[in-house]
Amino acid sequence: MFSIGDYYLGSHLRMEGKYYIKDSLEEVNKHEHVIFHFADGTDLRYHDTRKFGRMFLVLKKDLDSIEGVRKQGIEPISPSLTKEYLYEHFKKKRIPVKSLLLDQTIISGLGNIYSNEVLFASAIHPLKLGCSITLKECERIVLSSKKIIEKAIECGGTTIRSYTSSLGVSGHFQQNLKVHQREGAPCSICQSCIKKIVVGGRSTYFCENCQKN
Repeated sequence: MFSIGDYYLGSHLRMEGKYYIKDSLEEVNKHEHVIFHFADGTDLRYHDTRKFGRMFLVLKKDLDSIEGVRKQGIEPISPSLTKEYLYEHFKKKRIPVKSLLLDQTIISGLGNIYSNEVLFASAIHPLKLGCSITLKECERIVLSSKKIIEKAIECGGTTIRSYTSSLGVSGHFQQNLKVHQREGAPCSICQSCIKKIVVGGRSTYFCENCQKN
C-alpha cells in the first residue's frame, strides 16, 4: 500500500509480481508494466511475468470499502493471531485445515509453501477437518506460523522458481524446508517417506507418521 496524498495506491503481487529499484536510464524490461519515476533519477518498476498482479487507487477515507482490504485476515506474525482467534474460525468448518490456512480472510499471506511447513511443524495432518482442530492444536499452528514466517523473512524468502528481491537477491529459506517439494525424501524426524497429495487444488506435502489424522 502506497500513501499518495489523500489516496492509497494498493498493489497485490499475486504469484509473480515483484518490484525493482533501477536507474531511470536502464532499458525497460518487457515484463515491467508500471514504472514510478523519482526525482533522484531512479525508478520503482513493477515486474510481473504472468500479469496476475492487481493495483487500485482509493481515497484514504474509503479504504475499508475495498472488499479485499475489508475481508483480509490477520498476518501470521501479528500479535492478533492467537489460538482463540483460530479456534473461533475453525470450529464450525468441515473442510481440511490445509484449505483453511490458505483462506486469506482468516490468515493473510501464509501461502502454500508455508502452510505445508506449518502443519508439519504442528504435527497436524493436512486433511484434518477444521471442526476437529483443538485449541491446543491451534496454539501449535500459531506458534509454528510465527516462527516459520519470521525465519523466512530473515532468510529473504523462499526461492522455488522465480522469486528474487528488488535487488535481484534470491531467498534461501528453501534450505530450511522440511516437507514442501520433498516427496519421497526421508522425514527429518522419523525417516518415513514424505508424501504428496492434492488438497483444494494445491500440492500438499506431509509425513504420514508425524502428522497422523
